[in-house]
Parts: sequence; C-alpha cells; structure tokens
Amino acid sequence: DGKVWQLQMTAPLAGSDLPEDRMTPRERELCRDDMNHDFLSGVFNRRYYETEFCTKLDEWTDRHRCAALALVSIDDAAALSARENDAVMGQLVCFVANQWKKYFDIPGSQIVCRLTGTTFVVGCLDMDGGQLAQQMRNIYAEMPHECVTSMGMMKRVPFTLSVAVAGLDELDSAANCWQRLYAICDERLRGIQISGGNKIC
Repeated sequence: DGKVWQLQMTAPLAGSDLPEDRMTPRERELCRDDMNHDFLSGVFNRRYYETEFCTKLDEWTDRHRCAALALVSIDDAAALSARENDAVMGQLVCFVANQWKKYFDIPGSQIVCRLTGTTFVVGCLDMDGGQLAQQMRNIYAEMPHECVTSMGMMKRVPFTLSVAVAGLDELDSAANCWQRLYAICDERLRGIQISGGNKIC
C-alpha cells in the first residue's frame, strides 16, 4: 500500500537469553514449523527438504526401501519474469506449488518443497522412479496449464513445466544417496529444458 518499513536486526547481548529460551514448547513447535515452510507458497522449503526429508531418505536407503525424487521447474521462467510483474509471478509459483501439493502431501513420506524461485522438488518414499514419473505424467496431463491471476482483469498466464525424476533403484550404492539422486534429476532437468521443456523424463 505504498508504505515503507525498515527492519533492524539485533543480536542478543552476551549472557542474555535467546528468544527461543523464552518460548513455550508449543511456540517452539510453531516457530520450527514456520521455519520449514516457504512463506510465499506455503509448501515446505529447502531447509525442510535438506534436514528432514533427506535424513529420512538416507534411513530408508539403509533399510532397502524404495524412494524417488522429482525436480519440477516452470519453463522459460526468466522470460515470464521479464514479461510479468512480481505479484503475477508470485501467484504463478503458488498455483504450481499447490497443484502438486494436492497429490503429494504426507509429511515425512510424500512432500513438495520449493527449492528456488521457480523450482520445486517432489519426494516420495515407497515409490520407485518409474512409478513416480508415471503418476506425475497422469497428474500433469489433467493439470490446468493456465494460472488465472487476481491482478487487474483476472489475467490468464499460460505455463508449462519440465519434470525430471530419479529413483533409488538407479543408484549402485547407499553412499550420499540423496545428493546423487538430486544430481541425476538436475542433469535430466537441464536436458529437458535444452530440448524445449514441457516434458516429464
């Protein structure tokens, strides 16, 4: 609304209690929950993915359970950002995040996290790469490929997605499994984007 706010961050003085020390257990739980969610889209964030989900993924690998990751990216995000304003891009990011969250939202076993501006990760335990890819193909085929924004005259913003999937079954050892899964997805995602996007691989 045209207001300007200035925030000043201060560190506690030596010997002072940290704010966390003055919290009740419930406040601490709510704070931790806030820190694990992306403030724009409401889905989990990179912090949750790296500290909670990836730890669980490593545990499941040790127990020889299957799991899969998918990297999801909005195609031509730079061109979209140049063409649309921040508010429209924010609504598009929220729309895409919530489309996937409808189907993958069981904390600890099926999650959607926003990693960067227009890139998300979908993680599923007890599902291999082929199963996750097929499920995402079915969902993507039915998903609306236009976001109706509430800016001005209800603008329609068309979009497509690139999705790269990999499963634990593709790895030859359990060492650093989630980093290696991510690296496989990242390489596949770049290949899809170079070939024009709008594809699940």
